Order: sequence, then structure tokens, then C-alpha cells
Amino acid sequence: MKKLRLNTVKIKDNYYFKIPDLVIDTYKIRDNEDVEVTLHSKSNNKQVEMWDLHPEDLSAIEFNVSEEVHTLNMYNRIYIPQKYRIFFPLDNKEFLLITDTGNIKTYLSDNGYISRGLRFWFSLYGPLMPNDKIQIILHDEDSRQYELKFIKNTLSR
Repeated sequence: MKKLRLNTVKIKDNYYFKIPDLVIDTYKIRDNEDVEVTLHSKSNNKQVEMWDLHPEDLSAIEFNVSEEVHTLNMYNRIYIPQKYRIFFPLDNKEFLLITDTGNIKTYLSDNGYISRGLRFWFSLYGPLMPNDKIQIILHDEDSRQYELKFIKNTLSR
């Protein structure tokens, strides 16, 4: 199973789970549709498991670099939009980011940035510009290996 992070939302004294948009889009979930959720140990209360999601169901993500590029370029970091954060190990667990400039041991911060180890990568590919594309491919979930691909938007230059 693939672990997902669900947010709780309180509406009129009732609590609901907010399913990430990426999962809703992938599985075409509609209003009033049943979804199976398994809750586990309270010591890991940030996690729940949802129906049989296998790693091959979501093997890559791709998104445009946002308009807020100044901070990304200044601090050599890549912002991962919230809906894609379920793709990475949670709780600041390290993973290996494979790039054509070498392998980078890094992690996804609580506020959604990959920043550690990217200085050399940014020196070759930076500065990031709005609408450049970032693609991240999952190679091996067990050993936490991901590949970073960068596609420059040549139309806006």
C-alpha cells in the first residue's frame, strides 16, 4: 500500500478527511463516493492508508515552477506543490535524488522544499524561471530513489 497524508476538516461539528487532489484526479473520485480508509497506531497519527494504491499507480510527477522563483534561486531549493508531497517519504526522511550532475541525498522539508544538496545543480541549471518544468520519477520506493529531470521553458525567454 502507498501511504497518504490526509488533512482533517471540521464542518458544522463533524470531521472529514480531505483527500489530496492528485489522488482525486488519478482515481476520478466523485461526490458521495465511498473510499476505504485504514487507521493505524496513534503513535503515527499523521498517516493513514487508503485502498490498494500501489507504487506503480503513481510513478512520476510533473509540475511547472511557480511564479515565486526569487526565493528558489536565492536559496537553491525546489518547491514541491502540496498536492504532490504524498509522492515523497514523509517526516523529513531522506531519499536519493538522482540527477545528471550526480546523486543527492536530500529530504522534503515540512514546508514543501527540497533544498539540501542542490547548490551544484542550481549552478548548472539555474536560475529557474516561471513555467520551467520539473519532473520527478520514482525509481525504487523501498530504497527511496527518485530521479530529477528539468525542462527549460524556451518560449518565455
